[in-house]
Amino acid sequence: MKVGILTLGCRVNQYESDAISEALEKRGCEIGDFDSDCDLYIINTCTVTAESDSKSRKAVRRALRTAEKNGGKVAVIGCFVQGAREEYDELKNAHYISGNRDKSEIVNCLERLMSGERLDLRETLTGAEYENMSIDSRRYVKAYVKIEDGCNNFCSYCYVPFVRGRVRSRNQEDIINEIKRLTARGYKEVILTGIETSSYGEDFDTNEPLVTLVERIGREAPVSRLRFGSLHPSFFTEESLKRLKAVEGVMPHFHLSVQSASNKVLSDMRRPYGKAELYKAVENIRHFFPDANLSCDMICGFPWEREEDFQDSIDFIKKAEILHTHVFPYSKREGTKAAEMKEVPNAVKYERARIMQKTADEVHKLVFEKNIGKEYNMLLEFFKDGRALGYTENFINLSVPIPEGSEKGDVIKVKISRDMDKKFTNS
Repeated sequence: MKVGILTLGCRVNQYESDAISEALEKRGCEIGDFDSDCDLYIINTCTVTAESDSKSRKAVRRALRTAEKNGGKVAVIGCFVQGAREEYDELKNAHYISGNRDKSEIVNCLERLMSGERLDLRETLTGAEYENMSIDSRRYVKAYVKIEDGCNNFCSYCYVPFVRGRVRSRNQEDIINEIKRLTARGYKEVILTGIETSSYGEDFDTNEPLVTLVERIGREAPVSRLRFGSLHPSFFTEESLKRLKAVEGVMPHFHLSVQSASNKVLSDMRRPYGKAELYKAVENIRHFFPDANLSCDMICGFPWEREEDFQDSIDFIKKAEILHTHVFPYSKREGTKAAEMKEVPNAVKYERARIMQKTADEVHKLVFEKNIGKEYNMLLEFFKDGRALGYTENFINLSVPIPEGSEKGDVIKVKISRDMDKKFTNS
């Protein structure tokens, strides 16, 4: 049986697709190209923006057309399914449907599904427990390890808590065992990820649960390079950073889920911090990790955003010297509080996004130039056109000539020069 899997959206979705893929292979299935003739097509969907919904629906329609020609079946799982407010034709015509509860149940339903039974396993997430999916290997040289699902924040613009549910944390023992398996297979870099990574353990009766987990990893399953998914700015207290610094392998790079640096916009977004706390988080990080680089997410054109609010965010990118800024124009999601607010005109929203991206590129160049002549260790992730691509400890994305005798997954010493900047080369 040949199965094609298409993953849309975040790293958590990718992790879950990899876990499903691995479980299917253990059942004797062949994992093939999604665009080839398959017996089963699985689309792991996303709904974080209106564009994500559109991509999910198009992918399902494409799979249904192909399946109609070759007699295959189509399974649609994930966030778009969980959040669908109407019975779209794409879902009515699919052969298997499930949201974000028991996502991997498809592995146990193969015989029923392929015999022609239509299965609709959509369930509410109320009271859902953590679905313990795991992986033993990945196609890439670094491994993502999912440690939690769900979010308790209910920010005014975000639909994610409605389709992922409340925070559900993974058992520490399972995380430790998975990391041990991955490092035994030669993985040098592990990234702890989740829907709200810094919320790990909020459903446990433990203080500083994420830091406690990292300390245990350091003792029982040490990793050469340990990173994190997006972290809430309030996570970066002096105490948390002091303890992280003491764990060997924690890399000097952190991704902050910032969204805005305006007190007014942050309040409208229902984010539980302000501009002062953002700058304090950056100060704390740089105190304990002097070589650290930072990346962040920013939303442009949030409802009621004024020019001075936008400028606060621009100033933050510059003053905090953000290496990588992911810029998102605000996307209205029905059912959220922000959907009831007066929107910024599209022309203004997209012009601000353009200006912010230009600023982000300029700051990136500045940070890169400050690192020219410095030596770092680079993990070789991809080979392309005679060049090796990968990241340093502090997440500088480099492109270098492939070192003789090297393989993907190797870590090499490099001295940074101007022509190595992956962001502004053709590699």
